[in-house]
Amino acid sequence: MEKRPFERPFIKKLQAGMPSKFGMKTQAEPITHIDENAVPELLAKHGSPLYVISENTIREKYKKARHAFTTRYPKVQFAWSYKTNYLDAVCRVFHQEGSWAEVVSGFEYDKAINNGVKGSQIIFNGPDKTDEDLKKAIENDSLIHIDHF
Repeated sequence: MEKRPFERPFIKKLQAGMPSKFGMKTQAEPITHIDENAVPELLAKHGSPLYVISENTIREKYKKARHAFTTRYPKVQFAWSYKTNYLDAVCRVFHQEGSWAEVVSGFEYDKAINNGVKGSQIIFNGPDKTDEDLKKAIENDSLIHIDHF
């Protein structure tokens, strides 16, 4: 393989109104409302910093993603990663939309069961599965990712 010649790095100054490599917008518009709730009112009521999760947005994005995949791969199955966010309310929304649970610990496995997920709809990943956790997953007919012994 031939070695490519050295090209000196350079910084290109962007002019206002000129597109960057990502397009015209270089700054996101601030969010003023979340599900018809004014952000300033939410901040006044709950303080800052404030982390807001929108059930409507979760459902909307999930349906779009599911549609995009199922139209191309009819047998696809989504599974919500409890490691990503294991708040019961968030997990239940994903399960109501048809998502299975993807867990990496006995703690997360139990949360999925307590959220009404059938054992057969739990994918058990992760390198630190105890014998007790594995026994429970086997008894519940869960999918187990065996990544090491």
